[in-house]
Amino acid sequence: MRQQGERARCQAKRTIRGHQGLVSPDDRGTIEGEIDNLGRHMFAVRWDNGFSMYVFPDEIMVEDALDNARYAT
Repeated sequence: MRQQGERARCQAKRTIRGHQGLVSPDDRGTIEGEIDNLGRHMFAVRWDNGFSMYVFPDEIMVEDALDNARYAT
């Protein structure tokens, strides 16, 4: 599990279907949080295409953590 407030970049491993649309393989996004829901661990991701959705750990590849001060939104 990531430290609270720690954000990291990620990349989709495969096509992910969400209520906002499709995230294509190799699309990138920022992990903004984590939850455990009904025994399932999920990441909240804001994709570079503007979508925000929860994904399972096996759907993404986690890249380097971001410097939060440098990447403030």
